[in-house]
Amino acid sequence: MRYLKIFIVLLISFIPLEGFSQVSLLSLGVWNLTSLNGEIKLGGLYGLGNINSYGINNKLTTKDYYGGIMLNTSSYIWNPNFMTFNIDGGYYPESRTDLYLVTPNIYNAINTSKLHMGATLFPRKVISLSGHLNYDNSYDSRENLTDIKTNSKSAGANFSYRNSFLPITVSYNQSNWDSKEVQTGRDFYYNQKVLNGHMNKSFGKKDRNEFTYTHNDYFRQDYGLYGLRDVSDNFGLLDGYYLDSAHRSQITSNILGTIQTGADSFKQWRANENFFYKLPYNLTYNLNYGYFYITQPAEELQQQNVSTSLSHQLFESLHSGVLFEYDNALESTYHEINDKLGLNLNYTKKTFADGLLNIMYSYTRVLEKRSSSSELINIINEQYTVSDRVVLKRPYVNTSTIIIKDVTGTVIYQVGIDYVIDAIGDFVEIQRIPGGQIQDNASIYVSYTATQPGDYHYDINMNNFVFNWSVFNHFIDVYYKTNRTGYDNLHNASNLLLDYLTEDIVGGSLKYKSATGGVEYDNYQSTLIPFTMTRYYLTWQGKIKNKFIYTINGNWRDYKLPTDPEHRIYKDLNGMMSYSLGSKSKIDLNIGYQSQQGRQIDLDLFTMRAKYSTNIRQLTCSVGVDSYNRIYLDNQVTDYVGVYIQVLKKFKY
Repeated sequence: MRYLKIFIVLLISFIPLEGFSQVSLLSLGVWNLTSLNGEIKLGGLYGLGNINSYGINNKLTTKDYYGGIMLNTSSYIWNPNFMTFNIDGGYYPESRTDLYLVTPNIYNAINTSKLHMGATLFPRKVISLSGHLNYDNSYDSRENLTDIKTNSKSAGANFSYRNSFLPITVSYNQSNWDSKEVQTGRDFYYNQKVLNGHMNKSFGKKDRNEFTYTHNDYFRQDYGLYGLRDVSDNFGLLDGYYLDSAHRSQITSNILGTIQTGADSFKQWRANENFFYKLPYNLTYNLNYGYFYITQPAEELQQQNVSTSLSHQLFESLHSGVLFEYDNALESTYHEINDKLGLNLNYTKKTFADGLLNIMYSYTRVLEKRSSSSELINIINEQYTVSDRVVLKRPYVNTSTIIIKDVTGTVIYQVGIDYVIDAIGDFVEIQRIPGGQIQDNASIYVSYTATQPGDYHYDINMNNFVFNWSVFNHFIDVYYKTNRTGYDNLHNASNLLLDYLTEDIVGGSLKYKSATGGVEYDNYQSTLIPFTMTRYYLTWQGKIKNKFIYTINGNWRDYKLPTDPEHRIYKDLNGMMSYSLGSKSKIDLNIGYQSQQGRQIDLDLFTMRAKYSTNIRQLTCSVGVDSYNRIYLDNQVTDYVGVYIQVLKKFKY
């Protein structure tokens, strides 16, 4: 009885009386519904197509029916300051049939559903506790081969203690994903448990300190393979201290550590210490020290980096700076030392006729020295950002050993499906396949083995110059850019593929209101992939009386490669128009044309999409047409026209 009284007293102290004044849609005693919203959707598609490939004519008829319902609710128990409760749920069935004249027909049935629940105890108080429970299910037919049944669920909790002395947040989440091919019985499964902790503390007005900890337990098993489990502990400490009351000068420290055991065992530590100081006479000084250490089976790497720079701002026009950087990497199979010296100048000045002049120049000299024996090395999780393609940093790569993962390390991309491998001299290029799992501008981690050259050293000289001048408020804009990369003092570097680069870019543009057109010539003379390119472009967008909106983009590029006797010409023209018919109806039109001309790349692609949408008694009705025509290498022709309709009902209470 005594503990019950204490609990009631604490509970009353946590809940202010004004919380009872909140309006609810439905009240059933202690449970009160505060909001209800969602949507109901129905739609269908009917399309006709004709595919002619290498003289074989194939007709296509597509029928697609889909729908769905989604509900989102918010409620509270007893009082909004005591417990809030959210439930989100949805069901989306779809049936698609592709009937062909020659090839086998395809029948797809897709059903997805979800139920997400979350609750928060004391949401607005110093101490709060929240939890969630999510269920997701899907059923998908895969091109008459097999049916995929996927179930996933996750559950977790979050504890937060908000205070001015030492705020603390602790969260735990467990999730699993199980995908099974019904016909074949193959099963793909993973389970992950993550514990996160975060706290921050300031001892005064000039400092800030944060500590994070993550425990990750990950298990994956694919059909026919052994299960893989990795358990990691991750630590992070971020500290900062301002040296003046204006917060212009500061010292920062960032220390990270990871200890992982299991299928991929390693220990990794990383530290970055930075000193930034504002000096008199518009001078700024920066000193940085970095340390990186990783050890794993058959490899150990210790790397230290020191960089320092001094910059100066003269009035508002001239910014100048000098820098020095020292990098020392000691690995199990090599020792590499890089010294870098640099100078940069940036001059900006307003000129006559509402003009703006900008001149930039930078010079960098890198002294690279490496000592090792010629042997195979293992590169693990080398990070790249890939748009369309990227060249691996090291030559002489054994392409059969390449493994590419996503940022989490849980998804392994497949060659031929997500990417392809091309050889460029002694280097390897990774090319992303559009439509695969690798998204544009995504970060990937590449592991592979490569033959490491022996002892060598050389110096790199890099010069960059930019001249840009615009007049009449950017009505006329002209520019010139040049890059030069060369090498000196080469020793034992004949087996290296060094890129001697000379690039000159000149261009100009005219801008009037919302229209911009220009031309650019790029002379890229490289020992790897030299080319010359001429580009013309046009952009025009605007609106008329807030009823008619339009956008037009066009590009024309002419590439000339020394290895290809034919020019490669790329053209594209895209337009978008939207016209409002009153306040409830609208017409949207998107048209695109893309052309490629050159050896083994000839392509003509025309796409068009038109849609009419209107609101009728709180219903959003849409009807549209999709069409495309594709001609590839003159022997693969595809025509398609589809008509679709959709009815959407959204509600909110």
